Amino acid sequence: AYPSLKPLAAWIQDLCQRVNQFAQWALTAQPPTLFWLSAFTFPNGFLTAVLQSSARQHNISVDTLSWEFTVSTVDNSNLLYPPKDGVFVRGLFLEGAGWDKRNSCLVEAEPMQMVCPIPTIHFKPVENRKKAAKGVYLCPCYYFPVRSGGSGRPSFVVGIELKSGAVTPDHWIKRGTALLLSLDN
Repeated sequence: AYPSLKPLAAWIQDLCQRVNQFAQWALTAQPPTLFWLSAFTFPNGFLTAVLQSSARQHNISVDTLSWEFTVSTVDNSNLLYPPKDGVFVRGLFLEGAGWDKRNSCLVEAEPMQMVCPIPTIHFKPVENRKKAAKGVYLCPCYYFPVRSGGSGRPSFVVGIELKSGAVTPDHWIKRGTALLLSLDN
């Protein structure tokens, strides 16, 4: 079974959603416009495949590619076509912060809100990416809230650059702000 901290009923519902994503993909023989990264048992493999596909398409070495991240400002219903390069990833949750959709940046979480959904993110492969700009937090993304992983498998998936808003990236580091593929309920 894939790693999960969900109780049985929630796990079965989650499993059905995962199966449905891949069944739809198989039925249409076309990749989905929006990928639910949590559906993959090994999301790192999927992300590596996206980088490899881009490298082949542009006839460059995969080692020269890294990610550029853009958080969507539009509703998912407006994302009708896949991006020219990369993939749209939906269904991530932000822990330890909130998201300002208007300004596309991190903000303080609402009172009593531990996690909040973050809009769809465009993962775009880019060549020879420079260091993150000032005011950008390299937000770790984990499989689930237990960040240490389990069963000999690390929980860390990828670092995603998010604008830190009115505070420095250090503020979010001290808060332990992270993205999660899956919640424990």
